[in-house]
Amino acid sequence: MPYPRPAQFLCCSVMAAPAPIPSPAPADPSDPEVQACASFALESLQSQDPAHHYTITRFHSVTRADIGGGQYDMEVEVSRTLPSGEEELGQVPPQPLPPGEEELGQVPPQPLPPEHQQLFLCRFVVLSAPWKLQRVLLQSSCTRMPGRGPDQN
Repeated sequence: MPYPRPAQFLCCSVMAAPAPIPSPAPADPSDPEVQACASFALESLQSQDPAHHYTITRFHSVTRADIGGGQYDMEVEVSRTLPSGEEELGQVPPQPLPPGEEELGQVPPQPLPPEHQQLFLCRFVVLSAPWKLQRVLLQSSCTRMPGRGPDQN
């Protein structure tokens, strides 16, 4: 059996080289796909800690790379309310329900004063392929922002 010539082998190995990874570009936080990816990441965070309610209060940075759809790297400020037993300590008065919602049993989350919230700086990396209706949370990390929250004086 004849061995392939070096020139033939070199030709094939050059053709199989991977494409360069595109560099991330800034993305608009108000873009609907960015909002959908942020909500997806927040749902994951919420499912890990159902005793609290999480909301994104501010986008610090958002970048998008064209990798298998869109890979969104987001740095956001997240507010976490205290568990329901601790919320009562703040004595937040109940708000009247909008007309029509009382019979549906839908109670909107009540905003808490800042002293009853904890703020976190979170980084989420989400891979999104909207044509497949698919999103994957690749990375999630949060750190508490110093000097914020109910136990800070």
